Amino acid sequence: MAIQVTDWGRISWLEEKQELFSARGLKAGIVTLCAGSHQPRHRHYEEQVIYVIKGRALSILDGVESRLSVGSFYHWKAGVEHEIYNTGEGDFQHLLISNPEAEALEESAFRGDERQMEVSPDLIYVAVEAIRTQFLETLHYGYAIFDSHGNLILQSRFYPDFCVECCQPAQHPGTGGCMRRIPLKECTAEHVFSCEHGMEIFQYPILFGGVFMGYIQGGYIRYSTTQKGRIEKVYDSPQSVVAGIQALMRRIVKAIRNYCEFEQFRRELTEKELHIATQEETQQILIKDLKDTQSAMADLKINHHFLFNTLNSMASMALDEGSMPLYQSIVDLSKMFRYTLRTQASMVPLEREVDYVKAYLQLQRLRYGEELKASWQLNPEALKAPVPFHFLQPVVENAFVHGFDESVRKELMISVEKKDAGLKVQVVNTGAVLDEQKLRSINQGIRSNTSHGLSILYQKLNAAYEQNFRFEIGADQKGRTRFLICMPVQREIEPSGLQQWTVQAPGREIAELESRRDST
Repeated sequence: MAIQVTDWGRISWLEEKQELFSARGLKAGIVTLCAGSHQPRHRHYEEQVIYVIKGRALSILDGVESRLSVGSFYHWKAGVEHEIYNTGEGDFQHLLISNPEAEALEESAFRGDERQMEVSPDLIYVAVEAIRTQFLETLHYGYAIFDSHGNLILQSRFYPDFCVECCQPAQHPGTGGCMRRIPLKECTAEHVFSCEHGMEIFQYPILFGGVFMGYIQGGYIRYSTTQKGRIEKVYDSPQSVVAGIQALMRRIVKAIRNYCEFEQFRRELTEKELHIATQEETQQILIKDLKDTQSAMADLKINHHFLFNTLNSMASMALDEGSMPLYQSIVDLSKMFRYTLRTQASMVPLEREVDYVKAYLQLQRLRYGEELKASWQLNPEALKAPVPFHFLQPVVENAFVHGFDESVRKELMISVEKKDAGLKVQVVNTGAVLDEQKLRSINQGIRSNTSHGLSILYQKLNAAYEQNFRFEIGADQKGRTRFLICMPVQREIEPSGLQQWTVQAPGREIAELESRRDST
């Protein structure tokens, strides 16, 4: 039985040869919290189950207090914030079983058996951006991801209080006392080192196709087994935490590698599609696509005919019951559906895009109320200019998905200018301030030809203007996030040629419906 001595007590780890717990990566031990001791606030990198053997203690889990008593089982998930006070007169003991997600431990972060291949330098930026919202931003741990030149790609917002006090990583991204410390030539292998303040950092390389793409740093823990001296109010981590960090770092590396593999395959497939052997094969593909599209359009006509009839009935019912906000919301929703389902042209007048976004913002006001403020600056000469269909709303929507901060007033400023033979469109929103590294990473991801978010919009603009445009994210003079789109104007489109938006209740003319609304 191995004994690990900590600042707050000790852990008697059960050895694997006893075969008491045979699952790979699973760790078990008897934890002793000495009388009067306290485990400072810390995050769990691993899932834990405990059984109290002796004594009394106060547990604070994500801010919720509970009393730990003898003979009770407790289950603590990975990612929770935790601390324990020994409230008894003697030692507090419990059986600890921790699971650092053993599946992630089965594959090393470094695989040397891969064939050498040509890898684009921007691939790691694409991969990190692709897994950022669904995976990386859900992790409440400290980490930083760098490219092969040591440039910061992404940094977590969750660092231990001690690290925040000493290095202020949020104010100095990528340049803290522990970051970028290791020479790049040593970053191609797993590494563990201590920062100048006594915290332990784990570093893992990110390799794909035999190419070193970058590395990730994480951990930021106090581990007295390898370090001397005590740090006040910093948790002395057990071996199970170290195993949990290793598993988490390898999970992140594996997720990046997996997406790189997917993206590399997608790019290779795209290149092959551009070299279809004969015109006959191309024609067969086009004929099949045309038949599939015709079938889909027939189904769509049936489905959206039913949808509009339903919306019209709901609008009529709203007027009958005197619910004007509900009526207006149904009208706005109907406008959006009509625009997206009935517009077949690839280019439309800017005026239609503006009306569509205004309807979208009206629906957002149902959620945010007076907290949402939207202002427009429109050049009347620009409203008839042709623009790609459905290019403006995704930019505005991005502010609601990623841009707005709950602590500030939600403001949108949308402006359109017509200068010479071009349009200049700007969308500015309040909220989270993006630093230079973050902006560079996002802009690189947008141009990477992926199937995610704003990258699809970039491809749409590229198809319409063949690189004769500008689309980027930056910051205005006040530090607010700004989307800038500059594109040429070729000719004007008369909006009268497009179908007008109307909402008609069954058996009534629109004029009658509007008259009833005004009288109500």
